[in-house]
Amino acid sequence: MAIKAVLVDMGGVILEMDNSRGFPFERLDFRGREALLHLIRHRGGHASLDDLERLVFEPWHLGYERRRETGKEEPWGPHLTRLRKKAGIRALNLTLLEAWFRPYGEQLVPIGGAVEALDSLRSSGFRLSLVSNVPLPGKLYCGVLRRHGILDWFQSLHFSYDAGSRKPSPAMLRSALGELGVRPTEAIMVGDRRPNDVAAGRAAGTATVWVRSDDGGGPAADYDVDSLAEVPGLLGS
Repeated sequence: MAIKAVLVDMGGVILEMDNSRGFPFERLDFRGREALLHLIRHRGGHASLDDLERLVFEPWHLGYERRRETGKEEPWGPHLTRLRKKAGIRALNLTLLEAWFRPYGEQLVPIGGAVEALDSLRSSGFRLSLVSNVPLPGKLYCGVLRRHGILDWFQSLHFSYDAGSRKPSPAMLRSALGELGVRPTEAIMVGDRRPNDVAAGRAAGTATVWVRSDDGGGPAADYDVDSLAEVPGLLGS
């Protein structure tokens, strides 16, 4: 049966960190924490870097390490609520996360050939869905995709943080297939993590493409490519 829809992972397939400016994650994390403290002070509150670590980041990381066991992303809400109470401010949790995420998000850029590949696929009539495991609300990543002019190219968006499940569960893929109105046999899943993307695609009944990476192994995909740029040719786009 002909492929009508392409389900695509985000990190390592569409977006990557821009290392040209030499910002390691630790530095971006520190800049984000400084931005978060600035926001708290601007709202008339008070908190320290130690407060951020003790109330938010340390407990969140403990939960984050259990995500493969629980099959869900660790929620930020309880940790940020403790921070807001300590700081004495009223602010949306998403507003706090946006302040911390901004330095990191600014360094996310399209992988070479990814934008052109997506444009070719949509121009050829393929329906596109983004299906990604992420540790933060999808709205933050939507801002990054919008900045690069590709957000509106997707007919559906599925982020594990919002969905309540993460790959290798096929739940997000099945939701995407339903929204796109296609059968599993009419779709292909493209990702760089065989234990997550390929496993989820196989469980959902789609064809699978593995974008080669140091993922530690996993189930074999139907096709192996070096980048998303090869997928249009693979599908005859």
